[in-house]
Amino acid sequence: MYKKFIAVTLITIAVVIGAGVITYKYPKVREKITLQGVLKDEFKEFKEARELASNPEKVSMIAVGDIMLSRVVDQKMRTNKNYEYPFLRTAEYLKSADFAFGNLETAITPGRPVVTGEMSFRADPENASVLKKMNFEIISLANNHTPNFGQKGLKDTFESLDKAGVKFAGAGLNKTAAAAPVYIEKNGFKFAFLAYNDLDVVPKSYFAWDTNAGTNPMYEDEMIKAVKDAKNNADFVIVSMHSGIEYVPHPSTRQVNFAHAAIDAGAEIVIGHHPHVIQDVEKYKGKYILYSLGNFVFDQMWSRETREGLTAKIDFTKAGVASINFEPILIEDYSQPRLFSAADKENLLNSTRFVKTNADSVFINQEGYHYYDTKKTNIFSTVLAINEKTHKDFDLDKDGVKETYDLKDGRLTVSENSQQIWQSSEVWFVDSFEIADSTGDSIPDLNMSVWKSGNFGPSKPFWVTKNDPSVRNHFFVFDYKGKKISAVWQSSNLSKPNCAFEFQTVPNEKFPVLVTYEGDYSDLPNCTPKTLGIWKWNEWGFMNEMDGAIEP
Repeated sequence: MYKKFIAVTLITIAVVIGAGVITYKYPKVREKITLQGVLKDEFKEFKEARELASNPEKVSMIAVGDIMLSRVVDQKMRTNKNYEYPFLRTAEYLKSADFAFGNLETAITPGRPVVTGEMSFRADPENASVLKKMNFEIISLANNHTPNFGQKGLKDTFESLDKAGVKFAGAGLNKTAAAAPVYIEKNGFKFAFLAYNDLDVVPKSYFAWDTNAGTNPMYEDEMIKAVKDAKNNADFVIVSMHSGIEYVPHPSTRQVNFAHAAIDAGAEIVIGHHPHVIQDVEKYKGKYILYSLGNFVFDQMWSRETREGLTAKIDFTKAGVASINFEPILIEDYSQPRLFSAADKENLLNSTRFVKTNADSVFINQEGYHYYDTKKTNIFSTVLAINEKTHKDFDLDKDGVKETYDLKDGRLTVSENSQQIWQSSEVWFVDSFEIADSTGDSIPDLNMSVWKSGNFGPSKPFWVTKNDPSVRNHFFVFDYKGKKISAVWQSSNLSKPNCAFEFQTVPNEKFPVLVTYEGDYSDLPNCTPKTLGIWKWNEWGFMNEMDGAIEP
């Protein structure tokens, strides 16, 4: 069973879980220097490095789907006398990132109102400043509606966006301008945006030429060269594609081939629009492809699928994409998206497939989705499953009152009725924690990935005469019984540090198994998952089904 789970090399999970620098040289211990003092000194040095590694410089971007500000959406803005009306329920969310990005499916040019049934979309110039106010610093214009009002409509759109301070990619006054990368700089990070309009989506007259304004055509060879060139001038290249079959929840072969080529050329992430429904998300060579985010602002109220959209809050560090938090939206009143409730969010994400050829089965839990490919023996994981976990509410002792679990700066604090009932040791650095039944007794446990100095605690085995003062990773299991949080099991030094861990339900197993994403101590203070560990609880501790037992 577990042999199928073995993964010699994980495709890099795009998250940096810091640890500490552990290359130390110890002076000879004098009589006045106690072992306890050495351990504290080691931990202090580790903690300083760990805190730096766990709080890297980062930039966050929120990517949304199709934005259409015409037809009934425009009518709603006029009725409510407010151009911000479509964004009232998502404004705070959009502003929670450093900047937002979406696909504007509307020409911004003066004219008469567009009525229901028409397919040429126009919005008043005032909408440009609203986009800026809603944190859209850059948008894609590479679509089948930006050119709906001809050369004048295109030029008006460019002028309105320029005046509002909103950058745009995928369209321009000529072919060179339309194909050029557009750069955004935030917190010392430089992003290059490239946007493409599929030849299957629009007539050739909608493309930019030497002397005509228009959109950027989706030619794969030109895209590959553009990505490689942009990569030399930016930290990250983001490719947007307007492609696919409308109202179909799976990407076409053309979408897949184009997106793969973009990643192969050096793109960090590919973001798709046009199908008006959510499509699959793929992890390809360690990078993410969001084939279609669906609608964000649109008047297509005739189906649940066209009312639903997916937004992605993407955190970037110097190492790449550190996390992606998917937030679904539901469009109401023909114009206004709102964030999903927790229950609706789980249902939608459970139905969103993550593409991988020859995937034999899929494991689903509340926080992530995994395709399990026995032929290639790789685990493909959404970042959703490994986002940093810092807060949970849970009734661990089943007394009807939920405890609060807060992790901050390596200290885990548990409170009940606003009173602290337990806190992790000041000489531990808790990386992450999970509440799950890890011991197979149907009672949830508090499970922690902990960094500490010393191989054992004060009660080391009698045959161990010398404690190892190095800072290493450990796995601890605690429970909460009789109003007391106490240890159930604490490992000694792990041979490989856990960059992340989770519990998964596996077919033919009565209880969840512990899945660890293991790194190498030589990489610290960073922790890059390289191998997979599968651990099963027995009466005295965890047994690694691949590498053997963790010594207690």
